[in-house]
Amino acid sequence: MDSGRRDVPIPPHRITPLKENWIKIYKPLVETLLVQVRFNMKSRLVQIRTCPETKDKDAIQKAADFVQAFALGFDVEDAIALLRLDQLFLDSFQIEDVKNLKGDHLSRAIGRIAGKNGRTKFTIENVTKTRTKN
Repeated sequence: MDSGRRDVPIPPHRITPLKENWIKIYKPLVETLLVQVRFNMKSRLVQIRTCPETKDKDAIQKAADFVQAFALGFDVEDAIALLRLDQLFLDSFQIEDVKNLKGDHLSRAIGRIAGKNGRTKFTIENVTKTRTKN
């Protein structure tokens, strides 16, 4: 893969939120990181590439992480921290990667992780200094 270009796939259920928040996503990438970005509707990819004005060697990775965080379901305001702080990184997993669950069993596992009124989820976030998507 060319280090000056990244393609971030957007799941079908995140295309409408991407369109609604495009300006909030586009501006920080172009103004802060000085990268070029476009949304290819046909292939459902956000395409990011460096340009001669790009100064930060990590700009392309930060931009890809930012768009990937949004594609996973994070708010733009939460994902933008990936652009500003060097110590942050993005990691995700599916519950099915840990344990093979289906139907009601999967719903019950998600409910237990979230806890009553989201208390368990917030406790996990605070203790581990992480953020989860809503």
